[in-house]
Amino acid sequence: MTRIVLVLILLWPAFPLAAQESPGSDVLVRQSVKPESGVVIGQRVALYVDVLFRNGMPRPPRVSLPDAPGLQAFRFETQATTMRESIGNETYVGQRFEFALYPRRGGVFDLPPATVTLLDRDGAETRTAQGQALRLDVGVPPGVDPSQPVVATRGLTLTEQWVPGPDGAFKAGDAIVRTITRSAEDVPGLAMRDLAFPAPDGVRAYADPPEIDDHSNRGAITGRRTDRVTYVFERGGRVTLPAVAQPWWDLASQTVRTAPASGATITVEAPSAAAAPAADAARSEGGWLARHRSPLIVGGVLLAILALSTIGVLRHRRAREVVDEHTAFAALRRACATSDADAVYRAFARWRAFLAPAEREAANKAAIRLDAALFSAASAHWETRDSAELVRLLAGIRRSRPPRPPECSLAPLNPRSP
Repeated sequence: MTRIVLVLILLWPAFPLAAQESPGSDVLVRQSVKPESGVVIGQRVALYVDVLFRNGMPRPPRVSLPDAPGLQAFRFETQATTMRESIGNETYVGQRFEFALYPRRGGVFDLPPATVTLLDRDGAETRTAQGQALRLDVGVPPGVDPSQPVVATRGLTLTEQWVPGPDGAFKAGDAIVRTITRSAEDVPGLAMRDLAFPAPDGVRAYADPPEIDDHSNRGAITGRRTDRVTYVFERGGRVTLPAVAQPWWDLASQTVRTAPASGATITVEAPSAAAAPAADAARSEGGWLARHRSPLIVGGVLLAILALSTIGVLRHRRAREVVDEHTAFAALRRACATSDADAVYRAFARWRAFLAPAEREAANKAAIRLDAALFSAASAHWETRDSAELVRLLAGIRRSRPPRPPECSLAPLNPRSP
C-alpha cells in the first residue's frame, strides 16, 4: 500500500502577530490536526484550535472554520476545553476548540485558517485573530471505491431485525418489516451510504426515511443510522429478500471489510380457492332461503357498511400519504433555499422515500452533484445556486409523475348541503 503522509505547512507572512505563538503576545492562536500521518478517505481528522490569553480570558471567544471543498466539518461539542500553559515564563489561560473533519476524496487539501472573534467581558466584539493554514494529504486505500461514501473506522457493527420473524407463516397480503442498524466509531451516520432494497417479483418494498442518531462523548463520536423497509407479499410462492452489505476500511488492520445483512427466504401461502360444497347443498334445499332471509338481509347490510367504511379509510390514508409527500417536498424546498448540503441531503432522503422505484432512480440521478459535494467529488463545493438547480430538477420529476387513478366512483355517504 502506498505510504500516506500528512504534511503540515505553516504560512507565516499573512497572519497578524496575535496568531503566532510568540512570548509576549496578549493572544495566541494555534491550529493543528490529529492524526499526523496515515490519513485515508473517510477517516475522522481532529482539527484543534487553541486560543490562549496572557492576562486572563475576559470571555470565551467564538471560533469558526471556513469551508473546504471535499471536506465535511462537524463540531459536536457545545463547550470547549479549558487550557492553562506556561509560555516564555508567562502563564496563559484559554480554551481548545475541536472540529471533526471527514475527507470525501483523496488528494491534497488546503485547510484555511480558523477565524477567532475576541470578545470583551460584556460580549462585544473587540477584534479578530486567525489560526494557521494547513495542508492535508489524504490517500485512497486499495480496494476502496472513492465514488461511494467511504467509512473508515476501527469498529463498525450492523444488525438486522425482522418483524414478524421470517420463519413464520405468511399468506398473500401479509407484510414483514426489516430494520437494519449500523453503528460506527468516529463516523457520523450521515456518512454511511444508502442501502438498496430491491424487491423480487410479487413483492412490494416501501422504505422509510433513514434515522440518524449521532452521539459525542468527550470528543469521541459514535454514528448510528437505522434503515427500515416494509415488504408486502402480493401472491403466494417462495421469495428471497436479498442481502445487503456495508463495506468499510478497518483502520486497525488496514484492510477492507464488509458488514453483511443476510436477507431472508420466505414461503408465502397462496390464497385458497376452496369450494363450499356444504353451502351448495344447503342452497339446493327449497326452504333454506326462506328460513334465513332475515339474517341474510342483515348480514348484507353490515357487509355493505363495512365495505364503504373500508373505502373511506383507504381514501383517508391515501390523502394523508399525499399530504405527507407534499409536506416532505415543502421541507426540501426550504432546505434548498440555503447552501447547507447536509440539510438538503436529509430533506431529500425524506422526500425520496415517497417515490416509486423508477422515480427514486431519476431523483438519485438528479442528486449526483449533491452526493459528490458531500461524499466523493474532487473540489466539489455546494452553493445556494446548486440547491436551487436541484429543487428545479426534482420539481420536474414531481410534475412528470402519473396522476393517481380514482379509487372509487361512489358518491359520498354523507354529502354536504351547499
